[in-house]
Amino acid sequence: MIYHRRPLPAAGRLAVLTALLTLGLAAPAPAVHTPWPPAPAEGTLFAHLGEEHWDDPDGPRIFPKVIQESIRYRPAAVLTSADKSSDGTVANLETWRRYMEAYDRAGIPYYAGVGNHDRKAKPGFPEGVDPTGSLSNYESVFAGRPYPFGDAPPVADPRFAPRRRPPSDPPGASSYYAVDVGPARWIFLDNSCFSFLNCDPLQNPPFPDAEGDRSQLDFLRRAATEAGAAGRRVFVVVHMPTRDPRPGHTEPTPAPHTLGEGTSPENDLVERLAAQLGVDGVFAGHIKGMWRYGAGGVPYFTDGGAGGEVYVGSGEQTGVDYGYWHGYRLVHVAPGGGVTTDAVAIFRPKSLELDGPDRVERGSTARWSARGDQLTEEGAQVTLELREPSDARPNRANLPTPAFMWTTSNAEILRPLPGAGEDPRRVAERQTASGRFEAVCPGRAAIAVGSGWEGRARVVTVPSRDGALVRSIRPLTRGLQRGRSTPLVRVALAQPARVHVRIRRGGRTIRTLQRTCAGRGGVMTVSWDGNGRRRTAALGRYTVDVRVRSDRDPVVRRFTLRTRR
Repeated sequence: MIYHRRPLPAAGRLAVLTALLTLGLAAPAPAVHTPWPPAPAEGTLFAHLGEEHWDDPDGPRIFPKVIQESIRYRPAAVLTSADKSSDGTVANLETWRRYMEAYDRAGIPYYAGVGNHDRKAKPGFPEGVDPTGSLSNYESVFAGRPYPFGDAPPVADPRFAPRRRPPSDPPGASSYYAVDVGPARWIFLDNSCFSFLNCDPLQNPPFPDAEGDRSQLDFLRRAATEAGAAGRRVFVVVHMPTRDPRPGHTEPTPAPHTLGEGTSPENDLVERLAAQLGVDGVFAGHIKGMWRYGAGGVPYFTDGGAGGEVYVGSGEQTGVDYGYWHGYRLVHVAPGGGVTTDAVAIFRPKSLELDGPDRVERGSTARWSARGDQLTEEGAQVTLELREPSDARPNRANLPTPAFMWTTSNAEILRPLPGAGEDPRRVAERQTASGRFEAVCPGRAAIAVGSGWEGRARVVTVPSRDGALVRSIRPLTRGLQRGRSTPLVRVALAQPARVHVRIRRGGRTIRTLQRTCAGRGGVMTVSWDGNGRRRTAALGRYTVDVRVRSDRDPVVRRFTLRTRR
């Protein structure tokens, strides 16, 4: 998903990914090691995740995988909107912190918000539903985190003046705070009590704070206004979203799963305030799955797929058409200020499966599809299709498309056919999200799909007809004068094939003169002016290498050429 709340100049656009994979057709189809979405060459990348719930049935599988794969993108910071586990006991919070030490080892700072399950429920209250649950364990366990999350020295950002923890900051981890990373300010608020109003008396720092704020919304106004005046992007992290983007959902989740379970006027208040302040995005958890929605021109992302068992009730299913799947979100701020977000799925290794033909006749088109198994064994089983949500879904606009891209290893053989709304980051000559390719010329090429760090490829044949490929390959000269274009060879085809002509010397290619697919009866004359790829070739002998390629063994002809002054 891409949105731009400020114009993005050409100089700040994402660098194009130069290639997704290179395949040897004799080997089994390998996994893709270049990810989709591509890691940006410029700008600042963040990762947001929520509903980690490491102690859910599949949390110990899913949560570490989310950490592992997001680290590979090397984000500038990781932001979490909670819940960390089922209840805010010291043991639960410390276990979550040990999982997150992988980011510390990778040199990637993380900042956390507070969820309703991060508070310690009092006796008699079910876990996660005590609006006055204690934060004392939370403040103690995370006190050693860098300021402004905890009390340790802040993470140094070489792009800005160093910060210090002010003397007015009380001991213990903060439950609301703002952190600046590169071009963005991330503002963390605590609505884990099902209401900001309920949570305000339970905050660290307490209100009124050192700046005179008397509530979290006062703090939001000040922190967002300061960031906007400094030219920063403004992102807000909360636990409970203002809306439940699932239509007509049923138990086991309360309905709707928002502030006050839909009864709080703060939902509308927060949306109006975010719009007035020019907030660039609000990031939440609370619902186990992946959704998005908009309010007042502000995008909201519910990224609750980082570990907890996805909710599925009567009439609901897992997968892309319902939002119940596991993943995390990448947020990229480009140098020009544009913001790109991607919902990235995680899969069981090597679980992607491709559906589509192994043979396609020349001139025909075909579509391939893919699906993969997520890391569930004990909870709800999730097989995720790599496609856009169905147009038939009543809340299609609220359903994110998992990040994926299709690639051909040889566009001379299988050419990608673009779909509507293609991603501008793709290599247009080789990639498409549509999964549709046209068979252009006989040969074998790999069709591959990549999603996150998982990928799968299949070799597809575009067959030639029976009979000869070539009528003749005839040299036209054995010598040429440098600087004067001279016809070298004439190739006449009996049926469509790819013609490659190269000038070689000492085992190296000096110049590629022709790489094209010619039709039946095609006759081409190839000339050379004696220049190499970068400069005039030296005097002497060269080999003219002519290859006619299809799905069969190539037809090869070579002859010697001498250059003179």
